[in-house]
Amino acid sequence: MNPYTEANPRILMMGCGAVGGVIAAGLLGAGHDVTLVTHNPAISDAIANNGLHVVTPKGRRTLAAALCGAACPDTSDVDGQFDIVLLSMKATAVEDAAHKVEPLLGPDGYVVTLQNGIVEDRVAEIVGRNRVIGAIVGWGATMHRPGIYEMTSCGETVIGELHGAISSRAVALRGILAEATPTSISTNIMGVLWSKLAINCAITTLGAITGQKLGTLLRRRLARRLALAVVSEVLDTAESGGIGLEPVGGTLDLARLYVKPTRRGGGLNLAQIPQHVIMGAVGVRFRRLRSSMLQSLERGREPEIEFLNGYVVTKAQAMGIATPVNTALVAMVREIAAGKRPIAPANLAELLIAA
Repeated sequence: MNPYTEANPRILMMGCGAVGGVIAAGLLGAGHDVTLVTHNPAISDAIANNGLHVVTPKGRRTLAAALCGAACPDTSDVDGQFDIVLLSMKATAVEDAAHKVEPLLGPDGYVVTLQNGIVEDRVAEIVGRNRVIGAIVGWGATMHRPGIYEMTSCGETVIGELHGAISSRAVALRGILAEATPTSISTNIMGVLWSKLAINCAITTLGAITGQKLGTLLRRRLARRLALAVVSEVLDTAESGGIGLEPVGGTLDLARLYVKPTRRGGGLNLAQIPQHVIMGAVGVRFRRLRSSMLQSLERGREPEIEFLNGYVVTKAQAMGIATPVNTALVAMVREIAAGKRPIAPANLAELLIAA
């Protein structure tokens, strides 16, 4: 089957957590041929017995178990080849998933990455760069319990070819995904990914080391100053790597958050007031957001730090760029994961030494 000409490509959804559940429900509800794979037996049992239930801004949708099919526990239980593979698991598990799905790709099959952080290079090394379409999820979701999902904030799924051209398969994929969530195509998907990376390196990781929701965290001047330093280091690294960043959510130009290296530490500089205002507004808008990395740490799961701040540090080191705050954050998260450091707001003061 060729996904560029056939109306009903065969789709494999790897992972059925919050994001995967919302997308799967939308695609199955639209009549697409979707096979679900989840390692979580509670999710597979819930789908087999009760189907999928999802709440979106458009309303509630219930898909009977008969429409969902059986959620397989592993790719070894899947038959045949697939035209589209949607990778919807934590970044820490994406390489293992890519190895498993590579033999299942059809002649023109490809994978779509839906992770936090940047995983596209690692996936491309496994399945081939021409078989990867990058993506970001610009909306929020939660799984209230297995099989029951909610889209908690509006936004787009943005997809794009790694080479930047608008291909026929990307156009077809946009049409398919749009039946689940609003979807657009970018001709600079790496710029989109780096822009989201910059924000996540700040709010996701600072939320993880403090244990605080975003609204509480960014009310503190110290937290805002550190967040601005983190974002600025990411911008330095992206610029040195020739990455042109895209506005976050199509509106926020990250250049407006940039603070020069000589002004990242110390007290509040009057020149930084506009940046503090913008960062504070982010905190107000997403005040209830609780870091996904924090949730992983609390559950004893491997955090995605290597695909967020760790990714930036690695890229920066290769180019001789200094990233002291991101480097310190990586070390802190590793210490928390190893049980050598508590999750506490007091971590911010120690982090300030690196700024």
